[in-house]
Amino acid sequence: MLIMLLIGVFGGFISGLVGVGGAIIIYPAILLLPPLFGVPSYSAYIASGLTSSQVFFSTLSGSIKARKKQEFSSLLVFRMGGGMIIGSMLGALLANLFDAKFVNTIYIIIALFALILMFVNVKPSSGQTSLNKPLLIIVGFFVGIVSGIVGAGGAFIIVPILLVIFKLPMNTVVANSIVIAFISSIGTFLIKLIQGYIPIEDALFLIIGSVIFAPLGLKLSKNVSNFIQKMIISILIIFAIIQIAL
Repeated sequence: MLIMLLIGVFGGFISGLVGVGGAIIIYPAILLLPPLFGVPSYSAYIASGLTSSQVFFSTLSGSIKARKKQEFSSLLVFRMGGGMIIGSMLGALLANLFDAKFVNTIYIIIALFALILMFVNVKPSSGQTSLNKPLLIIVGFFVGIVSGIVGAGGAFIIVPILLVIFKLPMNTVVANSIVIAFISSIGTFLIKLIQGYIPIEDALFLIIGSVIFAPLGLKLSKNVSNFIQKMIISILIIFAIIQIAL
């Protein structure tokens, strides 16, 4: 219970601080930390289910505050989020067809893709009027599929995509990506819950830590520079890749 609470606290804080759902650190942490403390390890499927519950509630908590921000864009959120919720439900259903090694491989591939995008320098556009609506839906759908497979909200992929492909400022990305991740996580969370991959007692403490600390991270995000936010996300991605690869 204590391990799950601490994982939830850290994951929730990070999700609010840099606009991600926390899956990039929650998933490997759930797989790796329990055995270090003499607790039985979780399978990749249960870890994926627990991750989906943390992402759902941490992004819900962060979204409530994010919607009040000036940078919030309903067009961006509902176009990309709509594509993601359909894709994530499909991905969650497809996850049963793959073994744990394949799920981990998918996780590493999308994490590497996100990491590469983080180092691509693109000058942000001055506004959101040039957003390509069909492209938002299409990108959201495919990101949703891969995020559904690993039980993630997909925000750690959304952030670099919005920065590089759609050329949005970091403040706008943080304010909207956590809401998009919440919409995406709805489908994944419900599918994993129905499939029985979310042990309620374990998930409860994970959720409590996330819900309490996600708004705190979001509040502090406005005081953190774009460079620091990018570095935090990059370090988390690198850490997750190394841990899963080992």
